[in-house]
Amino acid sequence: MTAPLNVTLLRPDPHQASSFAICVEMVETANRVARMHGQFDRFKLTITAPPEVPQGTQLVLVPGLGLATVGELRRTMVQPGFEALITALRQIPNETPIAAACSATFALGAAGLLDGQHTTGPWWLMPHLAHLFPRAKLRQGDLIVEDGRITTAGAAFGQIDLMLHLITRYAGAAIAEDCRRFLMADSRPSQQPYVSVATLVAGDPALQQAELYLRQNLAQPITVADMAAAAGLGQRSFARRLQKHAALTPTELLQSLRISEAIRLARSTRLPQEEIAHRVGYGDATALRRLMRKRGMGTLDSYR
Repeated sequence: MTAPLNVTLLRPDPHQASSFAICVEMVETANRVARMHGQFDRFKLTITAPPEVPQGTQLVLVPGLGLATVGELRRTMVQPGFEALITALRQIPNETPIAAACSATFALGAAGLLDGQHTTGPWWLMPHLAHLFPRAKLRQGDLIVEDGRITTAGAAFGQIDLMLHLITRYAGAAIAEDCRRFLMADSRPSQQPYVSVATLVAGDPALQQAELYLRQNLAQPITVADMAAAAGLGQRSFARRLQKHAALTPTELLQSLRISEAIRLARSTRLPQEEIAHRVGYGDATALRRLMRKRGMGTLDSYR
């Protein structure tokens, strides 16, 4: 690349001011870093309100919409501003990459851009995302998901991680690393440490009973039958309700609670990793370490 990449930042109505500002700040920082390296500006940024998308755009950024609840989403998705955003997304040429963060993933879904796509979004809204767009392939714990020309990120400050990902892709790892250092933006490989199972199951008393049972018995062997019995449900009914309310399987629910407790113990105690693993139901630290790495969460050492 010998010329700046033409980047269009959409300013939808509504949008989250912090996400929007992060996009601008990180593009400008990447250009400043490039000049410090004796290079040309890597990005040419254009800001526009939907449904306008300038011709020649090579990358479209969609900041978070600032919508935190299902009710807010439902009300916003029938408003003219949301329809204008959908119109903008639908008219973008098929070869043009699009990157969206947080609740903006719902606009991608409404525009038909998530069908058959691997995607992520804010962890607490993933069940609603699955309900509205069943053809999307959700990756709930992932912070950044890139699938073809679509890149999505989790909650609002996931915009930072999304921008670092894009800067790495289009400007190189050296410039992205200096951006991270100048802005003191820590690398976060996963949403999983931030997920609150209690929030996900808050609307269902039966699931809340199962969660309480699991928290009280994490060190013990636990089966799906045990979870369902704690909820007062059959195994199939339990699995269906859990998927509906939390977008989790029973195994994912148990693993999430065990990992969360392991992280809490790592942060609040000096217990060795083997003891922590035993307290959350794993035979040794290797099994816990393997599961955390599989979920992109590093090791317990990174949480001490």
